[in-house]
Parts: sequence; C-alpha cells; structure tokens
Amino acid sequence: MSIRLRLAVVFTIAAAALFSLGGWLFITQLSSALLSSIDSQLSAQLAQAGRYLPSSGSPPVTSNQGAANPGLGEYLVQVIDGSGRVRGASPDAGTQSLLSAADLRRAATSTIVLATNAEGEPERQLAAPFSAHAGWVAVASVSLETYDHTRGDLLIGIIVAGAIFVLGAGVGSYGLARAALSPVERMRREVAALSEQEPDSRLQVPRTKDEIAALAGTMNDLLARLQQALARQRAFVADASHELRTPFAVLQGELELAGRPGRSREELQAAVRSAADEAARLARLTEDLLLLAHSDERSLPLRPVTVDLGSLLAQSADQARSRAAAADVRCDVEVPPGLEAVVDPNRIRQAVDNLVDNALRFAPRGSRIVLAAAESDGSLVIEVRDSGPGFPADFLPHAFERFGRPDIGRARDHGGAGLGLAIVAAIAMAHGGRAVAINRTGGGATLTLELPGAVRAAAAPGYTSPQ
Repeated sequence: MSIRLRLAVVFTIAAAALFSLGGWLFITQLSSALLSSIDSQLSAQLAQAGRYLPSSGSPPVTSNQGAANPGLGEYLVQVIDGSGRVRGASPDAGTQSLLSAADLRRAATSTIVLATNAEGEPERQLAAPFSAHAGWVAVASVSLETYDHTRGDLLIGIIVAGAIFVLGAGVGSYGLARAALSPVERMRREVAALSEQEPDSRLQVPRTKDEIAALAGTMNDLLARLQQALARQRAFVADASHELRTPFAVLQGELELAGRPGRSREELQAAVRSAADEAARLARLTEDLLLLAHSDERSLPLRPVTVDLGSLLAQSADQARSRAAAADVRCDVEVPPGLEAVVDPNRIRQAVDNLVDNALRFAPRGSRIVLAAAESDGSLVIEVRDSGPGFPADFLPHAFERFGRPDIGRARDHGGAGLGLAIVAAIAMAHGGRAVAINRTGGGATLTLELPGAVRAAAAPGYTSPQ
C-alpha cells in the first residue's frame, strides 16, 4: 500500500471517528436540552393542576372513561388522592390513575420523573406532592412522539452528512498527500536516472524551504560524498596500479636477463638479489594496501594490551639506529617514566616506525629526531619531531592521504610508495584517535598521534632518556 493511500485511509478513519464523536455529543446535548424543556413544561402544568379540581358543590369526577390517550403534544394532568382515586383531571386525561400504586407512594414524598409506554407510544411523566392537600399527588404527562421524531430525523441527517464529509475527507486527503509527495516521486525518478558517468549530477531542490527541500539537500550532500568516495577509490586503484607496475617490470626484466644464455654466476646472483628485493617491495606494498583496505572497512584488527611507552619507542629508535647512523642523525626518546597505555603495540610500533622512516628521509645531517610520548587529559600523545625543511605549505593538509608525496624533493632519496603516513592515520583512527602534521616554527616537522582515553597511569613529567 502506497504512502498516499495509507495517509488517506488513516485520515478517513480519524475523520469518521471525530465526526461520530461530535455527532454523538451533539445529539446527546440536544436530547438533554429537549428533555429539560419538556420537564419545564410539565412542571408548569403541575403548578396549575389545582384548576382541574371540581369547584364547591360540583360532583366529583366519576366518569368511567378509560386510560388517557392524549393527542400529539397534548399535556394530561391528574390530581390523585392517597387511595389512588382521581380527584381532578384535564380533558382526555381519564379517570384511571396515570400512576401505579408504587409510583404514587413515591410521588407523595418527592418529585419523580417517569418514562412510560402507553399503547405503544412513549410518554414522559412528572409527579409531585399536591401542595393543596396532604397525601395527594399531581401528575402531568405528555407524549414523546415529537421528541423521538426530532431525534430520528436529526440522526439520519447526521449520518448522511457524516458519510459525505468522511468521503470528501478521504478523497481530499488522498489528493493532498499526492500533491505533497509529488516532489518525492520526482526525486525518486531523478535518483533512478543518475549514472556514475555523470559525476556532478544533483537533484533539483524545491524552493519551498520545507522538509522535502531539506531532504533534497541532504541527498545532494550524500551524492557528493559518494562521488568523492568513488573518485578516491578510482584514484587509489590507479595509484596502486602505477606503484605495482614498476616493481613488476623490474622483476620481469631481471628474470628475463637471468634466463639469457652465457650469464656468469655473479650476474645470476645479482639478478636473483635484485628480484628478491623487488619481491620484498611487492610484498610490503601488498601488505600496506591490505591494511588500508581493512581500515576502509572499519575492520583493522587490534589487540590492545597495556604497554610501557618508553620501552615501545626505544624499540623503534633501536631499529632505526643503523640507518640514522648512516645518515649522521641521532634518535632520542623522551617519555615520562611509568607512562603506560592500552594500545595494540604492534600497530603503534608500525605507525611510529613509519614516522621515523619519514623523518629520516627529511632530517639533515648532524640533526636529531625526537620520539616523544606524554599524557594530556587522559589522552596519549606520541610525537616524532625532525629538524628538516618541513612540509610544503600546500602539501601539509594532504600529508596523510594515500600515495601523497610532495611535488618537490625534500629527502636524500625518493623511495616509498606514499602509503606510510596514510597507514599511520589508519592506525590512529582504528584506536579512536587521529594523526596530525604541523611545521615547527624553528624548522622541521612534527607528526603526532593523538589517542583519546588510552593512558592507563599518570606519569611524572620532565623525564628525558637519550638513546
């Protein structure tokens, strides 16, 4: 069932329920008002009941007329003594008491209202003590046929009017829902017609400034994000293909050369070593791409444990010692004693090693690289600082993008696929944190890992351990 039809059905049911309730309240109030008016007229007849008593010297009422049979809208009045004998009556009221013995006894003490049925016609009676004679009762009666006809006609009119109203409400609500949802249907057709070959496709936003317009704007934002993600994915595939092509080409060339006749043992060994290096490069690149793919799927595996940050950073510094010595660069570790955090040590080591490798490419000879860790409001902050030229200003916002490398050469060699810092950002994100790159005022760059809530114990400030 469509939304338009559901809205029309719900609105129709609600209109029927409200109209029925309103009609019932109206009929109830009108009936109460009519009965109150009838009771007022009956009370007025009771007040004048004494005029129907025979005057002095006149014979008492002894007619043998039967029970009262009043005409439409005619009031009948009787004055009845304590024995049930009719002492006085209006014309056509008859001599037979309008009240039963039980009702006569009740009326002798208080005013009562009775609904009776005389010869199939509904009547309403009002009886009260007759003030002129103790123990006597005055009773007035009137037919309710007019009242019932009025109620019946009114009920039929309300039912007919209600049916017309509910039908009109249903049709109107369906038309209103159709008109209100027509922009949604239009947007559905526009979305169905979108193609990935049209990267700048957008939905038409209505000028109504209502919820439909807000929905169109939100969908345009979503389309923009999806198109950006598709563009990044295409760029990623293109860059990965480019990076993989070079080692594959080198590996293929080395194998072809090794397969030529007349190659010496030394040449074959050199070709095998070169092929092994390219295979290792391919393996590293494949592992990096797999890690980034897991990061995109929010499924990068972590095994967090409590680790000592001083020991962890010292291991990274020791691993880079030989390369640092060859580049005449010193690696120092600055970590407060006792600083512990709940992290995945292998992933954090991988991130720090990438940061150190990045710093070694940029650090000038005779400078130092600082590996630091500290606690800030419960967050773990790991920094790797170098004294190189820093990042180009236009490249700094893109430092952690995949295959992102500055256009100018800042390092002594230009190796690497441009995935190291992207992996650092992915590891930080997997820990619920982020990676930040800034240029230092005095020269060089600072790359920071910020991991909220990772610190297990507070550390004493100011401790420095040179490595």
